[in-house]
Amino acid sequence: MTPQMNKMDLRDQIKQELQNSKKDKGFGDTFERFTTFTGIKRLVKWWYGDKDCGCDRRRDLWNKWFPYKENEKGCDS
Repeated sequence: MTPQMNKMDLRDQIKQELQNSKKDKGFGDTFERFTTFTGIKRLVKWWYGDKDCGCDRRRDLWNKWFPYKENEKGCDS
C-alpha cells in the first residue's frame, strides 16, 4: 500500500466520522472523534489487529458517565 493510499483512506475515514458524528452524546463520542482525527485510533487498530481493544466499551461507558445535556430551548435562553 502506498503512502498516498493511506492518506486517502484517512481522509475518507475523517469525512465519514464527521457525517456520522453530527451530535455527540457524551465525552466518549468526542474522545473517539479526537482519536480518529489524530490517527491514534488507526494506530490502536493496527496494534491490536482483530482483537477487541475495548474502545467501544470505553466510549459507551464514558458517554454514560459524562453525558452532554440536551439544550431544548436553544441558545437564546
